[in-house]
Amino acid sequence: MSEFNFNPDFVIDEEVEFKTLVSEYENGAEQRRRKWENPRRKWFLRFNTRVKTELVNIMNFFIDKSGAYQGFTWTNPNDGVEYFVRFAEDSLKFTLKAYEIYDLELRLIEVK
Repeated sequence: MSEFNFNPDFVIDEEVEFKTLVSEYENGAEQRRRKWENPRRKWFLRFNTRVKTELVNIMNFFIDKSGAYQGFTWTNPNDGVEYFVRFAEDSLKFTLKAYEIYDLELRLIEVK
């Protein structure tokens, strides 16, 4: 079972990224070199209209992982695959919408 087991809202934004080094010569020709054999995935998760208890649980998980420092497992609801990921940022921002009701957004990056 995944360590990060909080259910985000849908839609989940997902990105697939390759790392390609492109060298352009003076005559306009290009040379390309793939720096990564496999793509890296990124996700943008939203947690809207959540009670304070859930916000505190997510914040405690974030603090336990020291932000972007330590990786963890997460199952992507889009494909059901478990990925080893980390938080993309070292800060976590949330918004108080009403009394003890919060919105929270965060980004995850696949760790290879």
